[in-house]
Amino acid sequence: MKLTVIGGSAACPNPGDAGSSYLVTHDGFSLVLDCGPDSISRLRQHAELRDIGAVLISHLHSDHTLDLVPFRYGLRYIRGPRGPRIPLWMPPDGRNFLDQLGRVFALGAEAREPFFDGEFDIHEYDPDGSFDLGPLSVSFMPTQHFIDCWAMRVRAGGRQLAYLADSAPIDALVDFARDVDVAVCEATLSSREAGSPENSGHMTAAQAGEIAQRAGVRHLILTHLWAEHDLEATASDARSTFAGAITIAASGVQVVV
Repeated sequence: MKLTVIGGSAACPNPGDAGSSYLVTHDGFSLVLDCGPDSISRLRQHAELRDIGAVLISHLHSDHTLDLVPFRYGLRYIRGPRGPRIPLWMPPDGRNFLDQLGRVFALGAEAREPFFDGEFDIHEYDPDGSFDLGPLSVSFMPTQHFIDCWAMRVRAGGRQLAYLADSAPIDALVDFARDVDVAVCEATLSSREAGSPENSGHMTAAQAGEIAQRAGVRHLILTHLWAEHDLEATASDARSTFAGAITIAASGVQVVV
């Protein structure tokens, strides 16, 4: 299993990067986790859009979903043979979210049909269950964020990846990420921002490191970052609490899980 960071930025893409998006590949199958702003141009550097096996969305904030719009346009208008619709797995209420988002962009003839349905085979996953996407097995856990959000654990070929999505540093993440080979964990906040009510749905790099250390994670990827926080300092903060390998997420970074 291989992880390619498509984008590792927080709410506004950092220079040269994109919003949260990650490409997981195994045995010829490609899964896109989240689809933040500017991610599609960078995804196309690694995969043909029509070759994507499935898309899986952690939550409905725009910095994790906005590039579903250009994804849809690419599937519709890029020249070449069109295969089956790509499975798009949304969290609960995701169908309604897509319908509302589509109405913003559907004009003229496009307004006669649901905006996303021609290109995507849309489902809402049950976060209390698990299911297979190609050779990948996926399970979920609710995080502590400003809206409903789910962490995801992906298993394939005897290896395990935890994508912890957006969350405050809660104990449940430790159990969810227990003994995974790679954990992708947000580090949105600087140390001086931690603890304030308006930041109660995010965490610092040191907090991410502590979760990874307690969980026995082997490789920690820090993501959902602001370039203004000094990324070297971010990595240093994580090293103060985590003894394993640390990688800063940025577009194009690849890790073998």
